[in-house]
Amino acid sequence: MKNIWKSLILAALAVAGATSLAGAVYAEGEEEAIDESAPRTEIAISPTMSVVTMLGGDVIERGSDKCPQDLDAGCAVEVKNTGNTSYRFRVHVTPYSVSGENNEVSFDESASNSYSQIARWISFLDDSGAYVDEYVGTLEPGESRTVYYKIEVPDDVPGGAQYAAIWAQTLGNGNSGTSVQTTGEAGMTIRGRSIGNTNRTGEISDYGFQRFSLGGALEAHATVKNTGNTDYEIHYEYIARTVFGKELYSETDSIAAWPGSEYHVNVNWEDTPFLGIFNVEFKVNAADATESEKHIVVIMPVFIMILLILLLTVIIIWIIIIIRKRKERKARRLV
Repeated sequence: MKNIWKSLILAALAVAGATSLAGAVYAEGEEEAIDESAPRTEIAISPTMSVVTMLGGDVIERGSDKCPQDLDAGCAVEVKNTGNTSYRFRVHVTPYSVSGENNEVSFDESASNSYSQIARWISFLDDSGAYVDEYVGTLEPGESRTVYYKIEVPDDVPGGAQYAAIWAQTLGNGNSGTSVQTTGEAGMTIRGRSIGNTNRTGEISDYGFQRFSLGGALEAHATVKNTGNTDYEIHYEYIARTVFGKELYSETDSIAAWPGSEYHVNVNWEDTPFLGIFNVEFKVNAADATESEKHIVVIMPVFIMILLILLLTVIIIWIIIIIRKRKERKARRLV
């Protein structure tokens, strides 16, 4: 699951806290100096990712044993003012949806699907002790704030994984004077796992690899669809060996596969030998679906093939001539 966790973390850090500096002009060749006194509006959030296990009807909040263990506070995020100016900020949640072969990430409500419903189940504890859709507060430079959240899981929770993003966003304080003040935001991803109804299935089609070439690269391909309700890794391996077992080329990799998305596995062995006969094995594994074949693969340039045909033709003609001569000699002896 390494690539999937990596993609979740990268998405959480996709929008970092912005920094605003007063404008300055420098002469050519002069080193740019950083004005430490210029207003910098920066914000950070931790952890960058959390995982929570859910059952239908669960209410997961502060003190629950199902809260993530990334912070001692449990069901919470820590927001820190890493700039040098005070500001108001808000903490809110958005869907986290992934679609397409390139795993395009969207935090927009319009792109929400059955795997990002957890965004609708999360609320935040405000300073009055009530749970609200978003938390709003104020931070001084260097100050941190722990913001607690609650997840109210519906009884009919859909099967599989759930994904959302929690954001900390600066709101500014309106006292920036003549300087340009830029608001920023930082995010973390939260992944919910439903117990008992996770379906990890895949479908492999258009599987095959090149078994003969007149020269140049050898290719292998497969189309894989995640037909389950949770993410997993597609693993593939391509190995080419000589007929004596020496490995000439190998490619092993994995692709993060999200529910409902289709992916294309493509292998291209470019620096192939000029001529040869090889044993090639191509494996693709996607959850419960596996394809694996091993075949002899031949690389033979056109002019080598022509020479072989000519040589074979000469051999056949030579054999025919020998046979005829033997028949003629045998016929003379009989006479």
